[in-house]
Amino acid sequence: MPRTKEQNEAIRTEKKQIIMDAALELFAEAGYVHTSIEQIARQAGVAKGLIYTYFKSKDDLLYNILTSGIDRMSEGLFPEHLTPETFVESVERMFDKITIQKNFFKLYTALSVQPGVVQRLGPLADANRPFHSMVEFYNRHFGERALKELLLMSTLSKGFSILALFGDRQSTLPMDMLKESIVDFLHEKFGLTNREEKTEKSE
Repeated sequence: MPRTKEQNEAIRTEKKQIIMDAALELFAEAGYVHTSIEQIARQAGVAKGLIYTYFKSKDDLLYNILTSGIDRMSEGLFPEHLTPETFVESVERMFDKITIQKNFFKLYTALSVQPGVVQRLGPLADANRPFHSMVEFYNRHFGERALKELLLMSTLSKGFSILALFGDRQSTLPMDMLKESIVDFLHEKFGLTNREEKTEKSE
């Protein structure tokens, strides 16, 4: 009995995801430049030609991985009209997402320091729309200092992410420790009461 259109589409979606997952793992561990389509095919357990059925090129495959990963990362992350409290909660969720999507963040962080790699893949700005509320919040909260504060936060977050995602056991720090450090920094920055102080006051 021939498969239905829905069954064919489900198989197509599953195969495409298998290829993307295999490529993400290889890109994150070996690097985008040093990973070939042949290696991805072997990792995914599919024929090389099948990859080109779903993706025009290795760049197209990477673009799909990045847009899919950014969509998952940004979903429900920064709501509109942020307050200091909801901003800190969003940052905590961001670190949780980094832990869950470790390979994606390793890849994205590595690509972000390679000149021209992300740029040649086309605009990813639309996928970053949820971060616009963070920019608006910083403009509203810090005024003329907004850009400097954003740069500081971006540098801290990226630096901490690198410490958590790369290196050997001696040089890698636990993600929960880095998350706690950033959250404590933000509590102090915005004059918020942290969880430990709340607990002490409620007792």
